[in-house]
Order: sequence, then C-alpha cells, then structure tokens
Amino acid sequence: MTPAEAGKEALRQGRFQEAIQLLEAYLAQSRQQGGAAAIPTGSSDSQTLEAQMNLVRAYHLAGEAEKARALCLELLQHPDPQARGWAQKILPRLPQTVEKPAASPPSPEPASEAQPLSSRQRAAQLGLRIPLPERAGSLRWAKWGSLGVGILFLWGLSFVLVGSHLDFGRLSFPRQLWFLQGLLPWLRNGLRWLVAGSLAVNFGVGLLFFAPWLMDHLHRRLHKLRWATLGEIERHSPEAARLLQRLCTQKQLKQPRLGVIPEGGPLAFVYGTFPDGGRIVVTQALLQQLAPDEIAAVYAQALGRIVNGDILILTLLGSPLQLVYLALEQVSQLGNKRRDLIGHVAPLLYLIYTVLSYPLFFLSRLGTSHADHFAVEATGNPNGLVAALLKSAAGLQEAHKNDRRPSSLLHCTRLFSFLDFKTTAAASAAVRLRDPAQAGQVFLWDQLNPWARWMQVNSSHPLPGHRFQVLAEYAQRLRLLPELRLGSGSKLDGVRLQSRFWLDLAIYAAEVVGILVGWLVGLILYLLLQDRLDPKVIAAVAVVGCGLGLGSKAVLMYRGSLSPQTTDVLHLLADPEADPCRSQPVELEGELLGLGQAGYQLGAELKLQDATGLIPLRFTSPLGPVGNVFSGLKQLRALMGRRVKVVGWFRRGNTAWVDLAYVQAGSKQLHSRPRLWLALLGLGVVLLGIWGVFYFPNLRFYLRRW
Repeated sequence: MTPAEAGKEALRQGRFQEAIQLLEAYLAQSRQQGGAAAIPTGSSDSQTLEAQMNLVRAYHLAGEAEKARALCLELLQHPDPQARGWAQKILPRLPQTVEKPAASPPSPEPASEAQPLSSRQRAAQLGLRIPLPERAGSLRWAKWGSLGVGILFLWGLSFVLVGSHLDFGRLSFPRQLWFLQGLLPWLRNGLRWLVAGSLAVNFGVGLLFFAPWLMDHLHRRLHKLRWATLGEIERHSPEAARLLQRLCTQKQLKQPRLGVIPEGGPLAFVYGTFPDGGRIVVTQALLQQLAPDEIAAVYAQALGRIVNGDILILTLLGSPLQLVYLALEQVSQLGNKRRDLIGHVAPLLYLIYTVLSYPLFFLSRLGTSHADHFAVEATGNPNGLVAALLKSAAGLQEAHKNDRRPSSLLHCTRLFSFLDFKTTAAASAAVRLRDPAQAGQVFLWDQLNPWARWMQVNSSHPLPGHRFQVLAEYAQRLRLLPELRLGSGSKLDGVRLQSRFWLDLAIYAAEVVGILVGWLVGLILYLLLQDRLDPKVIAAVAVVGCGLGLGSKAVLMYRGSLSPQTTDVLHLLADPEADPCRSQPVELEGELLGLGQAGYQLGAELKLQDATGLIPLRFTSPLGPVGNVFSGLKQLRALMGRRVKVVGWFRRGNTAWVDLAYVQAGSKQLHSRPRLWLALLGLGVVLLGIWGVFYFPNLRFYLRRW
C-alpha cells in the first residue's frame, strides 16, 4: 500500500494526524521527483491530485484551518478543471481564521458546517455485524405475502374481466358417465378460474421483463433520465464507487445501471425485477449537495434494497401503477392547454394512483428499515445516512416549494425512493437548527406520540423520528456519537396521552363509529318489528349514523371559538402532543406558495413558508368544492408569492398541516370554511339515510297504520 493509499485509509478511519503525516510524506516525495519547490499543483498525476484533496480534508478535520485554506487556494490554480471545481466548492466551507484575544478561544464550528467534509464519526472497521431492532419485522414473509396478495388480486381481476364471461354450456359428459352430470357446474367454473389463472400467470411473467423497460421509458420521457458511468459517480464520491464494486463482488451481483436525473431536489430511488438488472438513479442535486460519504451511504441503502429483494417485488407490483401516472400526466398537460374541466380528471387519476399504492406501503416501509441496516453494516457510517436524509429533506422542500403542480418525480418514485417526500417538513425544519438537542426535539412526536403508529400507515417509509432513532441505536452499538441527539427536551406524559388517545381516535373515526352504532340500532329495530320492517332499514339507519358522525366531527374537531395563538412552523412541528383530532387555533405569517394553474388547481398544494420552515395549508371555499374550482383558488392564486397572515387550525398526522379559517393580505381577507362544509356533508348524509328509511315500503305501511 502506497503512502497515499495509507493516508486515505487513515483519514477514512478518523486518524487525522496519521493521515496528515502520510499524505505530506507522499507529496514531499512527489515534489522531489518533480524537482519543484512546492507541492506540485500543476502535476497531471491523478493520484497526486487525490492526495492533495485528501490532505485538505485531513487539515480541516484536524483543526488546522490555515493549512487547509492555503492548500485549497493552490488547487484553485490547478490546470485540471475538475480540481478547480472541487476547490471552488470546498473553499467556502472552510472556516476562516480570525485573531481573537487569548482569553476567548474561537467558538467551534457548527456540526452542519463540518458535515460536507465528512467530520462525523464512523466505524473503524467495515463489515461489523449489527443486530436488527426487535421491532423490525420479517422481510421474507412480507415479500412473499405481498406477492401472494398481488397474484390473488390479478387472478380475481382476470376472472371478473375474462373468465366469468366464458361460456362452457356445451361441455357435457358422455351418456356412459351420466353419474358425473352433477359435477358439470363445478367443472365449468373450474375451467373459468383456470383460464383466469393462466392469463394472470402470463401477465405476471410479462411484467418481469416489461416492468423495468416501462420505468425506464417513464423516467426518460418525464424526467430526462440519462445513464451514467461508474467513473462519473466516482468524481463526486470515490467511496461510493469503491463501495458499489466491493458489495457487488461480495454478493456476486452484476453492477446496477446508474442513472442521473437533472431534477432540482436531492433524491435517489431504485427499481428492477431481477437482482442483476437493478437500476439506481439519483438526481444531479444529490451529487452536488451531499458530501462524498453521504452519497456512499445513499448508494449503499439503494443497493441494500436490491440485495434484500423487496424492491424487486415492489417494481413487479407497482409498475402497472405507472401507467396510471402516465395517463395522469397526459391529462394534466391537456388540461393546462385547454383550460377547461378536463384538467380536473388529473386529481381523480392521482387519487386512484394513491389508493392503489397503499397496499404496497407496508412492504416499502419494512424494506426501507432493512436497507438502512444493510447500509450501516456496509459503510460503518450511520451518521452519514442520517445527514443524507436530513439534507435531502431540506433540499427537496427548498427545490419544490414553488411548484405550481405536484412534482411527478416525487410522486411516481414514492415507493422506490430512500425517503418519503410527504414527511420531509420536520426534517427540513431540523436542518435549520444548529443545536442538536433542539433538532432532536422536532422528532419527539414521531418517537413518543401514540398517534405516530397509526399515522405511519399513510407513509411509504418509516417516520423520520423512528428512522433516526434506529440509526442512533446503530451508532451507539458502533460506539459512535450519534448525529442527532434524539429524545432530549421535555418528555411526554405517556399515561395522559394514552388515556385520551382512544377518545380522540373515536372522534377522528366518528363516521365509522356512527355506522357501527347505526347498524346496531337498525338491527335491534328490525328484530323487534321484523314482521313490519324491511331488512334494508338496517343499512338506512347505518347511513344516518355515518352522517351524525360527520356532523359531530365538525363540532368536536373545530371546537370553541377561533382564538389563535401567534407562532411559527418550527414550534408547531416540535410540539410532541399535536394530533390530527384536537386542532389548535394558530396564526402564522409568511410567504404563500405552491398553487398551480387553472387547468390543474385541484391537484396543487398550497403552502406557507416562514423563517423556520414550510407547512401545507388546506383551503375550503365558502361555496364548497365548486367554489374551489371556480372562485376561491382563483383568488388565492393572485396572492402567490406575497407575504400573508394565515389563521386556522393546526393538525398533525404523518405530516402536519393547517386547515385555513382565512388568509389575510393587507386589508383583504379570503375566508375558508372547513367546519361548515364538514357539517353540511354530515347533514346531507343524514338526510340521505332518512330518505332511505321512509323509502322502504314496509316502513311506510307501518307508519300509515299509526
């Protein structure tokens, strides 16, 4: 091993002084051989250039800021454009030395400033085995279970569309087998199911080969996907390139195809139906905004999903949904051009796409947890993965805050990416904080609130707080200082929260409770008056119960008068007692963002950004959904980009949002009526149920007798 390679290895393991000695010795030897009086910054030797870059990192991490800046300034004059570009990117991150009195030593740089140069701790040895947490489920059973459910669904769909329409009426037994005639109905139905099963098998086998091509075509058409070489990735992260080569050799895998998308936000996703045909795709922003060790952690996590096999099942089951998304994109573009109601078909298609994706969320969450474990074992760097998740969350929020329509890349890669963009608000706010204790406070809700376990069902990935907590446990097992100080700050009163949780859950699902109570009341009425009532009265009373439940939600979720408290996004996200049922009246000030064009307004997301973070807003026109289409959202669109005051009810599930009461810009107020329209919806359902009760003939006859 050469001194340059030994110095690189010492730097990777955190032995900074040893790395400095080895790298300086190597560069001194190169200087003597080149006959130069200084470090040979003009040398064309790539190994010498890499040694200089590593020496800059070593100086910085050892606290020798002056030497780090001096060498970086020399690299700015290097003839190699790659070296100059690297130096231009690194130099602003190096702290400038300022002379201070001896009594006041220089304050340490915040952790966020040192992260790009990999100052975080990591394991001294790779390949250490770390046990999975006890709460981690069996990925094998989840994969086979999801595949079995998918096959049964496809089989049933094939029967409904094709098998049930087949006519085997002419099929019969010979006279000699007259005693088998009773089996004919069973035989005919069996043949229908057999044909349906054959179609399902052929369709599934076709998906094995067609699904990756479909995904490739989707991303080339919508997101300008291009394939990259390992050398291109190596320029951004040599560790990532080495890691891919090492792990593929160890697992006897063909190297995945590496893709790059020129998208604004840092994102990575993976797909493929065969282990040797996987694709790992990242955005250009991820390569530019993340440090080399963080990029390596992201690639290790993506490769873990291929090795573990969950992404293979997700691609097989999820690729047909991409056809729905392609239709969504085409309809939305057509709606933007024509500016008529056809654009509102797009949100309906998006709703279908989301509902069909829900059954795959469980496998995606479990696969993400196992892939995180794989990445930590492969890199020995749980802190690098934590930093990558935090930076990516903040980068996605910043890149897409001005989107005038939902980002197709974020939505159609939700199952396949390394984080859920729907849950990035808290992580993005945490990045703005320099104190790790305060940053950890933001994730207390995910870790301790009883609503978190229920709301996680709506997320395609584990909630960030759960994920960071597990990664912190991995760091402790490796005897490393965790990147985030989780669990600090005020503790939740678990007994009080748990005691009120069940009541809040009943309020949150009041329409379901109403259906059950109504069904029970209807059943009792029918049993008491069985000779006079139609059994359909049970369903009618259940509908009335559903309407009463919706009406009670309007009263209980938006209880009392609107007396808002002035606050900011960070304090709302850091509230560990927030829930989706007990709304908090709040007042916020910031910039209004996100509402789309007229042709796609139902699919747009309204957002407010203040100095501490970004939070979604939900607007309900006083005229209801029709008013949203033709009036309310058009007025809101005129306020986009302006500083406004919003008043409403804060609620939190897997993500946080504010149900608007009104938006104020200057002296103009635009009102929203979520409580009114929830009550009207409940009243409408009650009237529908009452109409059903009186519609049934037996009940009309009974009432006339009275």
